[in-house]
Amino acid sequence: MGEPRGAVYLRAGGAEQFRKDTAKHFARRTNKTLLKIDAALASYPALPRDERTARTKALLALIALCDSWLSDKQTKIDHGESFRASAVQDLHEAAVSELRGLQNWAKAKAAIQKLIPPGSLKNLGAAPLRIMQQENWLEVLDQHHRRGQELKTYFQQWEKSPETCSFWEHLEKLAPAVKDDLAKVSVRYVDDLVFRALFEVSFERGQMWSRMSPIVQNMIMSRMSRSAVLHHADLKPLDTSNWPSSALRGMSTGWAAFVMSPQEVVYAGMHVGGLFHHSSFLSGAPVLASGMMRVENGRIRGIHEKNGHYRSQEVHLRTFLRHLQHNLPGTDWHDVEYITFGGTPTTVGQQLGLARKPKAPQPPSRAGRPALSAKQPPRSGGNVQNLIQRFNNS
Repeated sequence: MGEPRGAVYLRAGGAEQFRKDTAKHFARRTNKTLLKIDAALASYPALPRDERTARTKALLALIALCDSWLSDKQTKIDHGESFRASAVQDLHEAAVSELRGLQNWAKAKAAIQKLIPPGSLKNLGAAPLRIMQQENWLEVLDQHHRRGQELKTYFQQWEKSPETCSFWEHLEKLAPAVKDDLAKVSVRYVDDLVFRALFEVSFERGQMWSRMSPIVQNMIMSRMSRSAVLHHADLKPLDTSNWPSSALRGMSTGWAAFVMSPQEVVYAGMHVGGLFHHSSFLSGAPVLASGMMRVENGRIRGIHEKNGHYRSQEVHLRTFLRHLQHNLPGTDWHDVEYITFGGTPTTVGQQLGLARKPKAPQPPSRAGRPALSAKQPPRSGGNVQNLIQRFNNS
């Protein structure tokens, strides 16, 4: 979509250009409507770009003035007697186009606001919901969910440019090679609730259980059918020992990305750079906490604060740790590693301020005593996983 011809009138020096295009060199301008347009064009470029309300009012005034002049001169225009008409019509088109761009921007901002729950911006005094970092809001709004880190750069360029199109139209004008690079960082959102249920982590007998594995996640990412995916999605103790991860430098395997929803449901999956991130689980919706965790045969072994999309803070991670403490009784939290954003190692016990307890001696094993099988699934898998059963029964 090309720029309107009249866009030059809305820039610095545009008022002088408009006067040249609508006046003969020997004529003196006397038309009151044209004089008002001259004054409006002279003041418009001086309005700050972020003063959207003021710019909207100015554009509406320009459009009204153009409409008024064109209406008054309609007879002359119909008979081809007005050389000024083309310039006024070009200005009208440019003003309408720029106004449309402002309205698209306002709609985008309104959509962003809907993602922010009331009270979630009041620091520690409110419910500890964590929203996406500002640049990643763009990722949610983008129909292709291209990663917000990359979109932020082009959004800033668009804001500083004189373009009147929407940001999404601006992206379509980029060079093919640039658009191809952006397409490589399209984050996959799990908006299929049956598939989302497979990422859920449940708790039973001091262990963490899940249907997720690298095989199941790759099948979901490959858009295979539900029946094919569910055939491989057995419920078993979560084990991330061999899960690849591109999120942590120097620790390329053994860690899973996790989020905890506002309903206190925990989801875990492989972090795949440019494809599957913390925003994937809940399609960019707010979370209570997010980060990375290491689990071996259902036993929690490590927590890492690393997460780029939400950047959970101490209050959010503490909420998650309390959730684990409640659901994993018998865990020695001083044996569970905790690593900060900066890479400082500590333990979950230290983070929660727990006193160290002396280790109790192990009782001798009794012959014939039945042992709990790690293969035995928990009695229930959580409310969300009922969707899986519903699908199987349909």
